[in-house]
Amino acid sequence: MITKLENVMKQRDMGAGYRLHVRSFSVQEGERIAITGPSGCGKSTTLDILGMVLRPDGAERFVFCTGEKEVDVAGLWEQSRTELLTDLRRVHMGYVLQTGGLFPFLTVEENIALTAHASGTDNAAARAWAAELMDRLEITRLRRAWPDTLSIGERQRVAIARALAPRPRLLLADEPTAALDPGLSRKVMKLFLDVVRECSASVVMVSHDVSLVHEFAFREVPIVVRSEGDHLSAVLDERGGEA
Repeated sequence: MITKLENVMKQRDMGAGYRLHVRSFSVQEGERIAITGPSGCGKSTTLDILGMVLRPDGAERFVFCTGEKEVDVAGLWEQSRTELLTDLRRVHMGYVLQTGGLFPFLTVEENIALTAHASGTDNAAARAWAAELMDRLEITRLRRAWPDTLSIGERQRVAIARALAPRPRLLLADEPTAALDPGLSRKVMKLFLDVVRECSASVVMVSHDVSLVHEFAFREVPIVVRSEGDHLSAVLDERGGEA
């Protein structure tokens, strides 16, 4: 197991009010999962909670397994041990943002190598791993390019390489191909999943493209939204059942 959440809550004031309830959600070794649902239902919020960048308002259980031990993430949030949460993210997680999120003052190669180095890899090994990732994702020719000179598709492949650079146990991806045309979207997704498999990482991806989710054999876990008086309730439950 990589991570497990049970009855994790997040309340947000959005007009009449909004509550996200993660009843049950888990990620196993090597698994690929897609969180789906309508726009604004809380998909990205869920990803931010999984990535330990957004504090839940309540959690019955939220654990993360580093491979050596099981860490009580809910307890770390309660104790405000944000430095330990940062260490977990830095060493064990990768995050692919919709916009790429690259550092504009670093070249493609430097963006990728920096993330590898930050996870504890020495400079020479970080450069070598960055070179391998660029080769696998077909962006070696861009190694000295600046982010603002890249196309959207190129930027996303660099973002994927950077997220994989720490050799994470868990890779989170927020609509990684949403800005691409269908043909390029599928090419980038295939390259993405090929490298993920070679790295033995687990993937949780947010997507609105259900056909893409099914085509690449993700386990789909939908968020179901319903109205409760003046509030909206969004429920994520991998066990299924009524929200």
